[in-house]
Amino acid sequence: MTRLNLHIFASNIEAETRLFKEARYTLGRSIFDRVVVVGLWAEGLAEGETLSSGLEVQRVPTWVRRLRGWSVLTRRGFIWQVVASLSLLQYAASVLLRARRLKPTHVSCHNLILLPLSWIAARITGAHLVYLPHELETQRTGLGGLRKRMEIWIERQLIGRARDVVTVSPPIADWYRQVYGGDNVHVIRNLPEAASVMRKPIQSGAFRDRFAIPSAATVFIYQGVLGPERSTDVLLHIFADLPRDRCHLVLMGYGTDAVLEEIRSFAATVRNIHFQPAVPADQIVSYSSGADIGIWINETAPLSYRYALPNKFYEYAHAGLPVLVSDNLSYLAQLIEEADIGWVTRFQDARATIESVSLENIEAMRERVAHYAERATWEADAALFSYIYR
Repeated sequence: MTRLNLHIFASNIEAETRLFKEARYTLGRSIFDRVVVVGLWAEGLAEGETLSSGLEVQRVPTWVRRLRGWSVLTRRGFIWQVVASLSLLQYAASVLLRARRLKPTHVSCHNLILLPLSWIAARITGAHLVYLPHELETQRTGLGGLRKRMEIWIERQLIGRARDVVTVSPPIADWYRQVYGGDNVHVIRNLPEAASVMRKPIQSGAFRDRFAIPSAATVFIYQGVLGPERSTDVLLHIFADLPRDRCHLVLMGYGTDAVLEEIRSFAATVRNIHFQPAVPADQIVSYSSGADIGIWINETAPLSYRYALPNKFYEYAHAGLPVLVSDNLSYLAQLIEEADIGWVTRFQDARATIESVSLENIEAMRERVAHYAERATWEADAALFSYIYR
């Protein structure tokens, strides 16, 4: 029997690094014969393609995306709501039809909002359902009111139908065990793959050369999703007020057009702020190593962020960078203090902490950072997939 893993995603499948790593691992270790993901089509993307990892991508061209350019839809009025609702039904029907045709042995759900659809897909095909939330879903940023109560109810009703639950950090796993019970909750951290952390020369030059950063200045980098929910707008204003010969900020990643426009505006007018568009996953560590310190501070960290263990933390470590975080990112703060590989600051004191760090402070930590990174690669945790997808 062909072992086929069907992943269900409500995204364009362009930057789903955790999914890509999982597919590469499970196919490379012959855990599955085929891995297929069903996502959403967007203009400029193929409806179907097979990535170099062997992951088969199928994108559903929903009506709301096909008709996005129509002026009657851009106003997001009643007609847009009708088309959007019908598109959701269209997507769900397409997923179930594809599931019936593919006959997966395992269905993997990565988002709570898709858990009901994933459960139905598993039921009609006889597949095992695996729930792999990328954060503490019901406690994420911006979720509140009726929608939050609804999602809590959905998760409570359906999480027990999943054979296994895979979380991204120990405190999130503990939360799921305490709230829902069960002994089927596991942790596979967002670690970088061993091949991706090998540093390579940057053809366009390291940050100091490319952005003409003084050799005596300390270079901070924030990489990943850019936007107010990650407080990158706050970082812009903090660094704009810092001494421009001593503290420089590089923002590397992706965000909405409005967010990127604001960042580019700061980079064009403020000498110590720089923007680097997102780079391929296997080049992130190489680029980041051109900085001195990784940074993530957050003004209002929801429970999901307090328990978070993001890719960037380990990518900073593999790049040889100590890390500075705000204390409301409590799990990261705990790891940093235990290993003595960075600084923890109150959000209100972030500006003073950033200004106080010197290149001499950093050199003292680099050996500890390197030792910490040695034990932090994706392959170590991903071995658990052999059990999850048994």
